[in-house]
This record gives sequence, C-alpha cells and structure tokens, in this order.
Amino acid sequence: DGFISWEEFVSYFADGVMGKEELRHLFDEIDTHNTNNIDTVELCTYFGKHLGEEYKETFGFLEEMNTKMTNVLYRTSKTYQDASRIEKFMNRFFLKEILNQISALQHPFDAALESLDSQAREESSNILPVDIDDIRKPVTSSIIPGRVVRRTKRQVSSMSTGSGEGGPMMNQQIERLAALLDRIERKVNFEGFRDEEVVMGEDDTVLLVQREFVLQPAKLDEFIAQLRAYVDTTQGFRGCLNVSVRELRESHSFTVYELWTTEEKYVINCDSEPTKLLVSQTAEKLEKPETVHSMKIPS
Repeated sequence: DGFISWEEFVSYFADGVMGKEELRHLFDEIDTHNTNNIDTVELCTYFGKHLGEEYKETFGFLEEMNTKMTNVLYRTSKTYQDASRIEKFMNRFFLKEILNQISALQHPFDAALESLDSQAREESSNILPVDIDDIRKPVTSSIIPGRVVRRTKRQVSSMSTGSGEGGPMMNQQIERLAALLDRIERKVNFEGFRDEEVVMGEDDTVLLVQREFVLQPAKLDEFIAQLRAYVDTTQGFRGCLNVSVRELRESHSFTVYELWTTEEKYVINCDSEPTKLLVSQTAEKLEKPETVHSMKIPS
C-alpha cells in the first residue's frame, strides 16, 4: 500500500545497535504527517536531508551501473543460446570477472561496517538493541514493504552480517544469469525431446509485467521525471518484488519491468493513484499508446 508501519520500520532498520526508544524517536521524526505510518515521500525527504554530496554521487553512480548491468544481462540472455562456443566462453568469463570486481568492492565496505558497528556498540553498551521480536512475532514472509531505500542500500553493500542472507542485488542478478547460462549449455537437443509434466501451484509463480512507452522526443525529460516518481512509489507497494527500467534513447522508448508476487497485487496497483497519475500524465507525450504484456514465471 506504499506505507511503512512501525513494525515494518523496525523489521528493516533494527541494526543490533539502536535501542527501541531511539528508533521510535526516529520513526516519529520521519512521520511528519503524524499518521503512525511513513510514506515513501516522507522517507525519501528525510534521508535526502542527510545524504550529502558524496553519498548522492555514489548512489547516482550505482543507479547508472545497475542500469548498465541490466542491459548487459538482458543482451546476454537474448544472444547467448545462438552464440558460438568462443562467444559463450567470453560471456561467462566477463560475467565472472564483473562478479569478482563487485565482490572486491564489497570487502572494504564490509570491513568498514563491521568496525563502525563494533564502535557503536561499545559507545552504547548501556542501551539494549531493539529486535523485531520485541515488537511482534516474526513474519513468515520474506517480502517486507519499504523497498525504495532497501533497493539502493543493498547496491552499496551486503546487509547479510550475521543473517546469512544473499549479497547485493547485482551479485544476485549475475548469479541467476550464470545459473541460467549453465542450464542452457547443458540443454539437450530439441530433436526428439519429451515434454516434462510439471504441476505448479500459485505460490510457485510470480507475475512479470512489461510496459512499453514510445515518447515524443520533446517530451522525454518530463516523462523521465514522472516515470521516476512512479517507480519510487511502486517499489513500496505490498507485493511488488522489483521494478526496473530499460531506456532505448535512439528510439525514444522505455520498457518498465515489474515483478509481482501475485496477479491480484498487480491489479490492485493498477487501480492505485500513482498508476492512474502516470497514465493520465503521459498519454499526450506518447507517439503511440502504451503496450502492456504480462506472464507468470517460476519464482
């Protein structure tokens, strides 16, 4: 629904250092509307005040790098199967090298975070760190709203210290594609193959939605600002796993990929104000009507 409750706030921001009263004070400070819920605008406004020029430039670089990585992965997934053995080898080599470089960048951040956490614990040894169990029973779902900040934060460094969760988003993307490439390489010849019967339940699939916009050249800047606002808001909706954008400047077109836990969640989002606002604001800026495609894929 685009709002973060106190419980959801603690479930994400509890870092093993901050106490319950400290986090509650921070929550109330961000909640400028006094609704006991934080919306994405309040969250972005508050963190924006503390961002600073260096972090702003770093996050901007990470956003640009994420776009480039998405383009690389998309192109590789389209061309790998028909490539020669040498080309396939080069694709695998480059992806592994990228992963190694990203891992190398991650190590100093891990060391810095561990040092800062240890220092913070020593300075506040008399404060009992808050835990989500202090607020409510642990949630069974791994999907927690408030993904706008989380998505950017995980690009900087893995938040898996002591939790055993996965690495940064880009690492996960590369690992998924590497696994896909391995499966493609090992795929048997299609001649004489037999279909495999697979019975999948609703929980075994997610919904992939592809939205395509072809813009009038003079309206690009206006559209980008409106699309950015839509993506930031949609990332916070319950059931939205990820939103990414692919831009093809030569054709003045944008493709938005949305991943949803269920079709029901996506339909609810279609009736939301941000979606209606995007449609109404962009209609006159398009060269041709927006096209939408969706399909269920294994989760």
